[in-house]
Amino acid sequence: MSMSSPPPQEQGKAQQDQQAKAQTQEGAASPEASKEAGKEKPSAPEHVSRTYDVRNGTDVYHRTEESDRKKTADGEVETERVRMSSWNGDNRVLMERETHTKTLPDGTVEKEYVLKNPDGANHLVPIEIIRERITKSGDKTSIERETLKPDAGGEGQWTPVRKEHVDEAGSGAATRSVKEVRQPGATGDWSVVDREVTSTKSSPEGKESHSVRQLPDAYGRLADYEVKDERTSKSAGGDTHEVTLSRRDFVETDHPKFYLVQRTVTHDSAADGKQVVNSTTESDVVSGGASRNLRSDHPQVVEEKAEVDTKGQGAETKTVNVKERHAGDPTGVRPSYQVIQETDQDGHVRQVFIPSNP
Repeated sequence: MSMSSPPPQEQGKAQQDQQAKAQTQEGAASPEASKEAGKEKPSAPEHVSRTYDVRNGTDVYHRTEESDRKKTADGEVETERVRMSSWNGDNRVLMERETHTKTLPDGTVEKEYVLKNPDGANHLVPIEIIRERITKSGDKTSIERETLKPDAGGEGQWTPVRKEHVDEAGSGAATRSVKEVRQPGATGDWSVVDREVTSTKSSPEGKESHSVRQLPDAYGRLADYEVKDERTSKSAGGDTHEVTLSRRDFVETDHPKFYLVQRTVTHDSAADGKQVVNSTTESDVVSGGASRNLRSDHPQVVEEKAEVDTKGQGAETKTVNVKERHAGDPTGVRPSYQVIQETDQDGHVRQVFIPSNP
């Protein structure tokens, strides 16, 4: 579950900045001291708030993200809110999420996420509850997660609509996880509708992972749907990260084939005080995934991205240039847009989205 987000050009940027820049209140105790104090009595709430000015052409709107965290005797409660000015100028809450975390004596962690949205009468009402239980034993971790939705009758009853079970084993150099998602059918019986197995290996030279996701096929049986491979390698010239994602082609049921959704190679390096990230994405589908590369029988480059991050005197400037191959003109990769994000010494962020000329 994720919070509401800005337009695509800002998506993810605000939250990354908030995580990087947020500081606790002046005079707050050290993590060790806070931990010890939390065992005796609840602490004062910690509050973080950041406001963003988002410009879309001549329109400007303000978005505020707030977070309040309060320690309790057996855990903590965190409340996250997103505010944005409405048509009449009030800074109303668009969404709110409460996270209740409780740690049991045996080390088991229980969490409950309550998502609230406006009901049209300027009241926040719960629309979804997620309950999670995390149990660890040695190098094994088990996660049980249940999603509940309110009954359509509006009588205050909540009905489970999704159940997840995750088993993780291993640590250090090798890990393996199995995730299963169950949902109720028309008769009320629960069955597995999504299964994913992921194995990961790590070494001083890098890290690699292999994941296979299964979904029900035309006969209702679990069958391979998606295969994902990731690899990160380190060298003197920088880090290289490669992601390959293939997905089942449903044109044929009995003899499934896979097509390449993306193969992205990203190279991260530093030079002259700048962090430079270059990435190239190949695919069997044109950028956006709307149509296939009908003019070739092999993957084509669909996106090239260059990102330059410059820091100095407490400020930071990040420039991203993107080229894409579009379905309207699949003959070549052309400039698509540019994003410039500037962060000053006080943490204020200014972001500009510049589309390319048609």
